[in-house]
Amino acid sequence: MVRDIVESQIRHVPVRYQRTARQFLKFGITGTIGALVDFGSYNLMTRLFGFVAFYEVLGQKIIIANNISVFLAIVSNFVFNKYWTFRDSSEHVVQQWTGYFILNFVTWTLNQLLMSYLTFEVAGMEAIFGSQRDNAAKAIAIAVILFLNFAGSKFLIFRKRQEIVA
Repeated sequence: MVRDIVESQIRHVPVRYQRTARQFLKFGITGTIGALVDFGSYNLMTRLFGFVAFYEVLGQKIIIANNISVFLAIVSNFVFNKYWTFRDSSEHVVQQWTGYFILNFVTWTLNQLLMSYLTFEVAGMEAIFGSQRDNAAKAIAIAVILFLNFAGSKFLIFRKRQEIVA
């Protein structure tokens, strides 16, 4: 049923962009799963186990639980993106993981800095979201880096090699 709904929407996209649109939707689903891993593990650590330690980098408080939860989401997303979103069957897993890790290290850094800034520096976040300002900051950081992650995954990590047509 969900597949039929998705495919009915994809038909409205010009044919030459349908594959990318389908991949972007799958990327969104994969990202949602990754977000569940990220938010779930983060909230387990911070809310259930009280793990709220942080360290400072250039005057910014970096939340250790966020480091761990984002890493778990990166691993989850790699597996889903490789085998489902981009249907990549190549055996270059180590090379792809290295590239994916480098790409995600860049976006992870952006995620950490955005979350830290929004959680600790933006007074309006606390006024609006109260004790959930860190979760709101995580959601905003994820939304900001979504398109950079998709472009990097599609065009750098899981790009299809050009086949020679005779």
